[in-house]
Amino acid sequence: MKKKFRILILYDDLALSQPVAEQVAGAGYSVDSLAMGSLSPDQVARTSSDLILLVIGGVSHRALEVLDSLHRHSATRHIPIMALSGSAELEYELLDIFDFLTFPIDYRRLLDGIDQLYRGRHGGSVKTFGELGDAGLKLFQSFLILHSGLHFDQRNSKLLERGLHRRMRAVRAWDYSEYFHYLQTFYESRRELQKLLSLLTVGETFFFRYRAHFEALQNDVIPEIIRRKAAERTLRIWSAGCSTGEEPYSLAILLREHFPQLSDWKVSILGTDINYRSLRQAREAIYNPRALRVLDPIYRNKYFRARDNRYILVPSIRDMVRFAHLNLQTCSYPSVENGTAGIDILFCRNVMIYFGLPTTRRIIKRFSRCLSPEGAMFLGHSETLTSVSRDFNAVHAHGGFYFRLRPPGESAAAIFEVREDQGETVAVERPEPAPAPGGVPAPVPEIPTPSQGGEPPPEADLVALLEEGDQAFLRERFDVAADAYQTILSRQPDHVRALVGMGFIEANRGDYREAFEYGERALAVDDLCVEAYFLQGMILELGDDYDGAIAEYRKALLLDLNFIMPHYNLSRIYRRQGQYPEARRALRNVLRLLEKAADEEIIPLSGGLSRAVFLEVCREDSDRLAADG
Repeated sequence: MKKKFRILILYDDLALSQPVAEQVAGAGYSVDSLAMGSLSPDQVARTSSDLILLVIGGVSHRALEVLDSLHRHSATRHIPIMALSGSAELEYELLDIFDFLTFPIDYRRLLDGIDQLYRGRHGGSVKTFGELGDAGLKLFQSFLILHSGLHFDQRNSKLLERGLHRRMRAVRAWDYSEYFHYLQTFYESRRELQKLLSLLTVGETFFFRYRAHFEALQNDVIPEIIRRKAAERTLRIWSAGCSTGEEPYSLAILLREHFPQLSDWKVSILGTDINYRSLRQAREAIYNPRALRVLDPIYRNKYFRARDNRYILVPSIRDMVRFAHLNLQTCSYPSVENGTAGIDILFCRNVMIYFGLPTTRRIIKRFSRCLSPEGAMFLGHSETLTSVSRDFNAVHAHGGFYFRLRPPGESAAAIFEVREDQGETVAVERPEPAPAPGGVPAPVPEIPTPSQGGEPPPEADLVALLEEGDQAFLRERFDVAADAYQTILSRQPDHVRALVGMGFIEANRGDYREAFEYGERALAVDDLCVEAYFLQGMILELGDDYDGAIAEYRKALLLDLNFIMPHYNLSRIYRRQGQYPEARRALRNVLRLLEKAADEEIIPLSGGLSRAVFLEVCREDSDRLAADG
C-alpha cells in the first residue's frame, strides 16, 4: 500500500466515483471520498491529501465553485488536481489542473498520471517562475508559429509568460524547458497546445465594437449586396477570430433590425476561433454588463433577458449564428465543407496583431480566395494591409475604413473608393492599401486633377500646384501627388513641403531609404519642420530603431506639443518596450488632445481615422495597458 500518498475523490455523482475509487485503491493508493455538497477548503485541508480527483457528472457549477475555492485557499492551492467528467467541453474551463479525462475513463492514463505525481517528479508547493527572457522566448517562438501562427516577441512576451506560468503550475513543470518538453509530447494527445492557446488569445470584446464599421455595413455594404445579389438571394458572413461571440451576434442584430427584406434570403453567419473556451461561451450567449456597454438600450431590452446581473441573448438571434473551431494557421479555408467559401462579408478584427508578417500575408491571401467577387473585409482600426497585400482596395466610410476585394484583372494601381456620409461615391486611383495609425493620411473630398504635361507652371502657380499635390496626397492619389511635388521640386529643389510630401509617398510605397533622404533634405532647409521630424521617426520605428524614433518624435513635440500622432506613436513604442508608465502618460496626452477635436474631424497623419474612431482605438489601448500592469 502506497500509504504515504493520499488521494481524495470529490464527487457530485456517487455512482460515477465508485469505480474510480476501486481502480485507484487497487493500484495501492490510500483513497478517501467526499461529496461536494457544501464542502469547504478547510475540510479538504484536514484530509492531508496529496492529490484530488474531481469526479464531475456533467456541467456542474458547484464543481467549478469548489475548484475555484481550492485554488484560492492557501491550505489547498498547492494540491494537484485531476478532473474526470462526462462533459468534454469543461476541459477548456479547467486550465489550472494537472489533467482532464472524460468518461469512459482511460484508467491507464489516470494511473500513469497519479504515479507520476507519487514518484515526486513534480511535487512540492506552488512555485514562482523567473522571467521568460530571450532564451525562453526563442524556445516557444517557432513552435507556436508552426502550430498556431501566433507570433510572440518582446512586445507581447509578457502575455506569453503569464500563459506559460499558469500551465506550468497546472502540470507541475517548474522550468521552461521542462514544460516545453511536456508541450511537445502532449500538444495533441492531451490537447496541451489548445489549453495554452486558450490563455494566450482571450481578448476583451463587446457588442457593436467600432461603430464606424457597423455604420458602413448598414449604409453601404449590405444595401449594395442586396442590389447586386437580388436574383441569387444569399448572404454569407464570416467572423474569423470571433472570441466570445459579441461580433457575430452584433451582425445578426444589425440584419434583424435594419434589413427585414433578408427574411426570405439564405443568410449564413459563421463565427470561428482558435479558443475552445471562448467558443463555448459564445454558444451559451450569456454576457456581463460590460459587454453591452455601447449597445443601444433599445437593442438591449429587445434582444436580451436580464438575470442575476447577466444578460442572456434571445434564441432568435442566437440561432442565426453557427460557431466552429478554426485555426487560421493550420486549418483548411476556403472550404465549402466548413462554410468559409463564397463569403460576402469577412470580419477579422484585432486578430492579425497575434501574427508576424509572413503569416499575416498567407492568411490575407487565403481570405482573398474566401471572398466572393467584390466581397468586403473588415480589419481592426489599427491593422493595415500596407506591405501585406494588394488584392484589396481601401474604402473609407464614416470615419473608419474597410477593404473591398479588387475585381479580377484590375491593375495593381487599384481603385480607391471614398464613401462620404451623405452617400456620394468617388473613385480614384491608388497604389497601396490604407495604413494604420502612424502611417500616411487618408482621403478627403474630391479635388481637381493637377496639371499633366506641358510647360512647367509659372511661379505664381506653384502655390496652387502645391495645394493640388497636398490634396491628392490626402486622397492617397500618390502618383498624382508625386507628379505635382516633383514638378515643384524641378523648379524649386529646396521646397520643404514638397520634399516632406515625397518622403511620405516613398514611405507608403515601402522605400524607406528614399523616404528618409527626403526627410533629411527637408530638415537641411528648415530644421523647424514638424512633419519632417515625424516622418523620420515613423521610418525609424518601422525599422525597429525605437531609440531613434523616440528622439525624432520628441523633436516634433518640442515644436508642436498638440501634434497628436507623435504622442500616439510614443505610447506604442513604450508599450513594446515594457515601459508602461511612460506609455500610459503618452496615451493620456493623446486622449486629452482628442477630447478637444470635433467628432468627425480626421486626425492628421492617423491613416484617415476620425476623432470618434481614434478615441475607440486609444481607449482599447488604455485597457490593454491597464492589463499589462
